[in-house]
Amino acid sequence: MSLLSKQSKISFPILIAGFLLGLFLSWSLLSGDQLGRVNLLQLVAIYVFLPIFSLLFSSISLVIGKSWNFAKLISLVPLWSQEQQNELLHLVQHPQAKLYFFYQSQLAALSFSFASLLVLLILLVSTDVNFIWRSTLLNAEQLYWLLDWLAAPWSFWVSAQPELELLQLTQDSRIQSQKNSHVHYGGWWQFIFAAQLFYAFLLRFVAIMACKMAFKIADRMTQPIQLVRSSHSKSNMTSPLELAPIILQTKSDFALNNWCGLNQSLLKKALDKLNHHKTADLSAGPLASHSEQMVAERWQESQLLIVKGWEPPLAELSDFMQNGKGYLLPLDWKDDDIVCLNKKHLDEWRRFIRALPNWQLLQLDYPELESPELESPELESPESGSPPLEHS
Repeated sequence: MSLLSKQSKISFPILIAGFLLGLFLSWSLLSGDQLGRVNLLQLVAIYVFLPIFSLLFSSISLVIGKSWNFAKLISLVPLWSQEQQNELLHLVQHPQAKLYFFYQSQLAALSFSFASLLVLLILLVSTDVNFIWRSTLLNAEQLYWLLDWLAAPWSFWVSAQPELELLQLTQDSRIQSQKNSHVHYGGWWQFIFAAQLFYAFLLRFVAIMACKMAFKIADRMTQPIQLVRSSHSKSNMTSPLELAPIILQTKSDFALNNWCGLNQSLLKKALDKLNHHKTADLSAGPLASHSEQMVAERWQESQLLIVKGWEPPLAELSDFMQNGKGYLLPLDWKDDDIVCLNKKHLDEWRRFIRALPNWQLLQLDYPELESPELESPELESPESGSPPLEHS
């Protein structure tokens, strides 16, 4: 199901954060200095270049898979309630999570722009806003070329176009006192207003429409997968003999995820039997803290997930594994030794992992009389030098 159809408890705080940021920043800029003068170049930076840069940055980040944007940053602030933190945990597991954060960022940008426009209109009505500009490097002719290029999208709005004469009249110097008419100093408000409408509202509106189309496309692509998974799940319920294969060795290095809290002595014995090595330590499940769980939820590389073999698979474990990948190792032990898993428990884990295509079921040894179905001999590690495993 698309996230757009859900009422998220994190959407409203993100919108409020964008609104408050726009309110504070715009009021600080448009209030001007001690003489009530507002720097035109600062307004162009905030209302034109900031929206363009933030949209480009968040779009590129989404394309390359990093998905850094305003909403994602707000989600990392440790001020959420426990209920909201739980929703964030479920959100990052969703296939459309990155697109959702991008979409919320565009809504937050609209909220920012609405607050900025509100402040501008309030100050225009209640006080005289004097727009001036200062620059050490730019002269009026150079700045006119830039502003004229930025105003090209609303060339039909004549009164909102920059004028070279107006630029010359509103240039301010710290050492020269200029006594121009207040009409000149207030003449930039239509240009600022038009810049906000185009670069803040219109561009974000296009981005939001693109997001909604992307959500629809993603829904169409995931529906066949969900149907396959649903039919696969039903077939598993009606055909209990369909079991996932088992591997005897990992194919690559992995991050160790000690879900069941296996003690270090048994953990070392288990890892010593594998040809590949751990690259990091993760913690998830009932023994993990919230921050540890968040790190494990977002891990994109292979994991070695160790669980208690005699306990049935729970929904919490299934939810965690949906967006991860790697090896699941159900273990049984007695005293300080790892023992073979009971066949009944092993079959239950094989049925469980069959619905998780990104995971493989790993075992360390098996009773020879109950040799389960193993994956093809190519899984035998080339470092072991032992002959391929034979199917019984």
